[in-house]
Amino acid sequence: MSPHSGFPTLTPAVVVKLNVANANPHGIIHTGSTFTHFDCPSGTIESAEGFLPAFKAKVNFGADWCTFDADREHGRLNLKVVARTDEDASISLDYNGVIRMDEAAWKVFTMQPDAKTMAFGAATGSCHFVVGDEKLKALENDVFAGNGRIIVGENGLVAESRLCQIVPSTDRD
Repeated sequence: MSPHSGFPTLTPAVVVKLNVANANPHGIIHTGSTFTHFDCPSGTIESAEGFLPAFKAKVNFGADWCTFDADREHGRLNLKVVARTDEDASISLDYNGVIRMDEAAWKVFTMQPDAKTMAFGAATGSCHFVVGDEKLKALENDVFAGNGRIIVGENGLVAESRLCQIVPSTDRD
């Protein structure tokens, strides 16, 4: 028996790109963490090439209720997104993640003028979907995890997450 027997595999599934409009700092909360709300009013959610069910959706609401640990080493994402598919069906995504914060990440999250695009790998998370189209119902019955980055562009910040479907093992030990 392989030492990796029973572990799930990952299938590239969904790409999320959210335009970050602004940050709304709210200060320190009872845990000692710092709370900042980020508006993400537009963007896209679409299936990765070859993933089924295939879909494309435009974001019409998104927000991240983000907290940063008191030791400033990690951020906690609590993202909610609502979108409409090209077929006019609703789709919502709830994403929870953790970001390893370093000086470069702090520049991005405090929207400093010298901030640079973050590489994939600093942020990981998991999400679930709620859909309004029976053809997309399979999204509600799967588990997704992935990583993300923040792209610093001329027009502002774009939060990008690449999500994988977690495919259960079928091994019989």
